[in-house]
Amino acid sequence: MKVVYAMKKLISCLLVVMMLFTAAGFAEEMGRIGKTNLLRQFLKETDPQTQDIAVQIQSGDDVADLVIRMDGDNLHLVTRNNAVEDGHVQFNPTGIYLGSEGPVTLLRYATVTTVMQDLAKEVDAMLEQVVNSVPKEKIPTQAELKKAINELAILASAVEAQEQADAATLSSAALSFVNKFKPEYILDVKEEQGSVEISLRSDAYAAALAEAMDEMMSNPALAELVNRRAALKGGKNFADLQREWAQCREETLKAVRSIESTESIDENGHLVTHFHIGEGLPDTKVLKCCSDAYINVENGEAEITVDFGFEDEDPLMVYELAVNPSSYREKLTAGDSLAELQIELDNYEFNSGNLLIVEEGKEELRAAFGLNYLYMRGPKGGISTSVRETWSGKIRYELVAETAEGEEASIILDFYQDENSLVCELNTSESDEPALFKISRIEKVTIDDLSASENINEITADQIKSELEFLLKLAIPAVR
Repeated sequence: MKVVYAMKKLISCLLVVMMLFTAAGFAEEMGRIGKTNLLRQFLKETDPQTQDIAVQIQSGDDVADLVIRMDGDNLHLVTRNNAVEDGHVQFNPTGIYLGSEGPVTLLRYATVTTVMQDLAKEVDAMLEQVVNSVPKEKIPTQAELKKAINELAILASAVEAQEQADAATLSSAALSFVNKFKPEYILDVKEEQGSVEISLRSDAYAAALAEAMDEMMSNPALAELVNRRAALKGGKNFADLQREWAQCREETLKAVRSIESTESIDENGHLVTHFHIGEGLPDTKVLKCCSDAYINVENGEAEITVDFGFEDEDPLMVYELAVNPSSYREKLTAGDSLAELQIELDNYEFNSGNLLIVEEGKEELRAAFGLNYLYMRGPKGGISTSVRETWSGKIRYELVAETAEGEEASIILDFYQDENSLVCELNTSESDEPALFKISRIEKVTIDDLSASENINEITADQIKSELEFLLKLAIPAVR
């Protein structure tokens, strides 16, 4: 179990090292709002001959730190509580040394390699044992294996040939279907005074659709393909599809003939479209979709409005988009509900924005955000965050959360340099004292060379295997 304890100490030290990288990330954030990379400059100004680097956590009068020293080929990680050493990990080309009180523990990299190789050999031996346990009369002969391989090859070839035939059938059917809708047959195009108007010939479109669908529903190759796939994967067979088309054919064509679709484009970038379907009888409604757009490619500007609904009624849905080099706005309205996003740009880059969501007349979310702030609120409360430089030179990240009942909670992170330390100070509304996280330059401490110790206990491959077997038995009691 000493090995397990040693590994736990190693993992604990490595977790503390992660704090260093977290602090480095905070230093990068400070650079984003105008500060230089303080961490890089801080390390550059450290004298390795007289100083060590320590990652420190301070809460009240208690200080825990990790001292980091690179000495030639040796990396030392020393954990301390209130300046008293309680753990030491040393890495060098030979292996990993762990020391605290008592003898030093050594884990060689070569030992780990040996264990992995032995595990691989044991797995191979187990597989060989399984193979040898198969009765000889049940082992296929070389001729049987060759026959099975040939049969698989023939089957694979047949599958590939069938896939190619199916692809050809689908491609042929799709091409024949599309060819029924030639633009010159179903579209009217008018050009006058710098504008083009395109309108759909509904009767011709309905005739083309009828011809295309009737031909597809009488395609024997397509019928065979659909029936085969329906038998394999389930679903409707070709006869079901034919029956459904026969039942809805006339109603579908009648609806298609009622379509009115026009599109006009002016040379100044003005685009107007109108689409409606339905006859507008007393017991039916005409469904419409209209759009009005102005697009100026040279100036990078566009304004688009699309509305969808029934003729002579308020729209069911309206979509609006407006974009230019300095702003972006998108809005979707459906009755008393809406979602709206507005973004302000600075030289084509994000600067600030607003978001509003209303559901059936009730505001669900309102947010304002920028490069260094976010404010957001809803029916259940709100949050606000900001980052700024204080008058005293600290970089302050602040988060405030408020419930609908008015209760508040806050977290404040201050980043600053205090003489020989880069400090992250954490304050919360629930705590009277701040927690301090530091990267500090400290006077060089005494760190032993663990590899030179006269009392080294080396972790052997047999010990690792024994520990692994013990852990395996704990996880799987049936293993003996």
